[in-house]
Formats: sequence, structure tokens, C-alpha cells
Amino acid sequence: MSAEPAPWKTVARETLVADRWIRLHADVCVNGSGVSIAPYYVLEYGDWISVLALDRNDDAIVVEEYRHGAGVVAVGTIGRGVEPGESPEAAARRELLEETGYAADDLIDLGSTWANFGNHTNRVHHFLARGCARVAEQSLDDSESIGVHVLSLDGLGDLLPQSYHQLTWYKARDQLGR
Repeated sequence: MSAEPAPWKTVARETLVADRWIRLHADVCVNGSGVSIAPYYVLEYGDWISVLALDRNDDAIVVEEYRHGAGVVAVGTIGRGVEPGESPEAAARRELLEETGYAADDLIDLGSTWANFGNHTNRVHHFLARGCARVAEQSLDDSESIGVHVLSLDGLGDLLPQSYHQLTWYKARDQLGR
């Protein structure tokens, strides 16, 4: 017979990194069987948003940018972090405008998921933006270099290498009846 899972107890925590991007903790945990697990690393991030944007012809507006962790230039959904005190919907609208110069007539909340519930504290909030039109130029941070592309929805899922971008696509497909 298998053991019933139980929440771990954190008996000690050392913060190894704390800056504007992340907090990295080394926890000492005790599981439900009394076994000590140390160090158990936990990454504390703010929440993220992921937006699949569609223009008024129902073509996808996607971004292309360098992703240093993977060392690749990749196509993806619009996304970044939710600022402190900002709602996920406000972050989705802000990032859509900043990264692409587009604004949406309608923003549909597709729900949220854990980014990586094994060792991340944050959630990803998924949105479908409909009726998008270009209303401004991009407004990028000095560290950003982002290409904007308008692509057919056909085969779009195959172009999205990031797991939560794929999930946004699948959630949006359900909403679109595809």
C-alpha cells in the first residue's frame, strides 16, 4: 500500500539570492514520514502572464526574442511579469501594448497554472486577446529586443517551444472552438 502524501514542514530557510528578479531559498524540509530533505531549493518569483493575441482577421500576433536560459531565439506569446499591486489582466494589457504596440478589444481570462510547482512559487495567468489593432509603437526596456510577427493560427502550436506558451495556445484553442 502506498503512503498518503502530506505537506512538508519547512524547519529552516536560508535566502541565497534576493534581488528585483528572484529570491532563491535553500530550505530544510521534513516530509510526512519524518525524512529530512536538505537543501531543497525554492525559486520565488512574481506571477507571469501569457497572452495569445489575435488581430481582427484572427491571425496571431507573436513575439520573437532571445531567451538566455535556453540560449535560443524563439517565437512565443506575449508575456512578462505582473508588477506588484497590478492585476494579471492589467499586466496582460500593458505587456501587449509595450511588446507589440497592439491593444485588444476583448481580453479573455483563460485561467492560471503553476509555473513549476515543484520549486517555483509563482503562477502563469493565461489570456486570449481578441480584436487586436496596432495603436502605438513598441515601448521596450533597454534590455529588450523583440520582433513582432503576424502569423496564421494554422500550425502555430508547433512554433511555440516554451511549455506555458503552448498551454496558452491549447487553452485559447478551446475558447476558439478549434
